[in-house]
Amino acid sequence: MYKAVFLDIDDTVFNFKKCSESALKGTFSTLNIEYNKGVFESFAEIDERLWKQQKEEVLSVADVMNIRFKELSESLNMDFDSDLAKAHFGNLLGEQHIMEPGIEEMLRKISADCKIYAASNGVLTMQENRLKLSGLKRYFTDLFVSDDLGHAKPDISFFTKSMKRADLYPNEILMVGDSLVSDIAGAHNAGIDSVWYNPYRLENDSQIQADYEINHLHDLSYCFKS
Repeated sequence: MYKAVFLDIDDTVFNFKKCSESALKGTFSTLNIEYNKGVFESFAEIDERLWKQQKEEVLSVADVMNIRFKELSESLNMDFDSDLAKAHFGNLLGEQHIMEPGIEEMLRKISADCKIYAASNGVLTMQENRLKLSGLKRYFTDLFVSDDLGHAKPDISFFTKSMKRADLYPNEILMVGDSLVSDIAGAHNAGIDSVWYNPYRLENDSQIQADYEINHLHDLSYCFKS
């Protein structure tokens, strides 16, 4: 029986695409820049590519945040202050808490039997604020976030530092997340069992294998019965 769940935040607790689209639209409105659907499509392509590089440990989390609006400005051929856009976007994203289906019910059920820890690549103040605004923070024992720990998933140091702070051993933890590279491979390298949250039923064409795969968060409870 697991004593704790390490739970990814973006695209596991919150729908990152919807949250970031809302924040981007608000950023462009604040800066009085024309916004259309193509703007977000360009941003999403850049963001996905940069986060992929972060998961491959080519870039840091800070690099992603510093680079993406510079690249967006160039991609759209728009002359705007990328640092100002980054700041506005970060502030607005910290207020977005569009949840994944079934997350609150899952947290309520799982928290009755074990502790839940956030395990996120991002900014601690931002993730904490989103959890507070959503009303979900009460389910979390602690928040392990990369800018606070000094290491990002899939770096094994992210997991070892988190385990030390939680006073837990690898066999007592179940890692749940949407990323095969940062969540699943990272957990495996730390000796932690994992659950791949795959709501879009994507094909896994990698060599990375999770211990469990779920397509809906309410199915997580079955991982505790196997």
